[in-house]
Amino acid sequence: MKGGFRRGIAGLAVAGAALLGGAGAAQADIIQWSDTFVGVRYGATYAEPTNNTDVEKVIVQGQHVSGWTYGQNFINVDILFDLSKSDEPAKDGASPAKEIYAVFREKLSASKIFGLGFGGWVRDMGLTIGGDLSYKDDSFNARVRKFVIGPTIDFDVPGFWSVSFLLGTESNNNSILSPSVGVDFEPAFRLETAWGLPIPIDIGVPVTFKGFMNIVGPKGPDGFGQNTVTEILLDTAIMFDVGAPFGQEKTFMVGFGYQWWKNKFGNDPEFTGGGKKLGTEASVPQFVAEFHF
Repeated sequence: MKGGFRRGIAGLAVAGAALLGGAGAAQADIIQWSDTFVGVRYGATYAEPTNNTDVEKVIVQGQHVSGWTYGQNFINVDILFDLSKSDEPAKDGASPAKEIYAVFREKLSASKIFGLGFGGWVRDMGLTIGGDLSYKDDSFNARVRKFVIGPTIDFDVPGFWSVSFLLGTESNNNSILSPSVGVDFEPAFRLETAWGLPIPIDIGVPVTFKGFMNIVGPKGPDGFGQNTVTEILLDTAIMFDVGAPFGQEKTFMVGFGYQWWKNKFGNDPEFTGGGKKLGTEASVPQFVAEFHF
């Protein structure tokens, strides 16, 4: 790892250490519950726009979720490693491309702040604020910067299921053009939903159906002046709590997942692939493993 990629990882490591240290100090007074894990995902058919080759990747993941006095914190960091430079080379052409992508969401709870009660299917409602940051060392040299805000509904189901209706802004970088240009997209509406639902079957270990889906509306012209289209990302998995039979429930989980990404990054196949999908749609079976602590 070189240059900006290495600096990005170092910065996130420092921020993560500060966050976890602060959370530890405040645990007794503020933090009500937390779940932190490190994990890995593997797939062989990821897609990248304008790339007609399936991209094999290993994704190292760190995630922290916690409930506190007035809401809920969510932080996820993915470090994505391409396994072959022939699939997708780094910008220097000497190694496979690498990417780091971080997501932060803060949900402020109406029931916790105002003492509101909800009935029926609704467990809670609130306001979500957050953002995304990324860096990738390929020829496009992506640097995603997003800000989102909007209401969230938590449904009263076993486990959890939330739906957020957000307005988002986004900027990025395009180094394929010479000189490289920054791109400020138009504000766009987003639907973000996430779930973790226990599956009531008896196979000797607890089973969970988990995942998320994002739907992002058109966000105006991209860095090539082409109009973007609606983007859909689905990432889900069936997870088996294999530590439970050994007295380590909710600690070590493995499973099988699937990712479907249509019009990736809002790219229109009519432009990117001349009417073909050409890297704008991914269909990826995944192996998933997580260690929770």
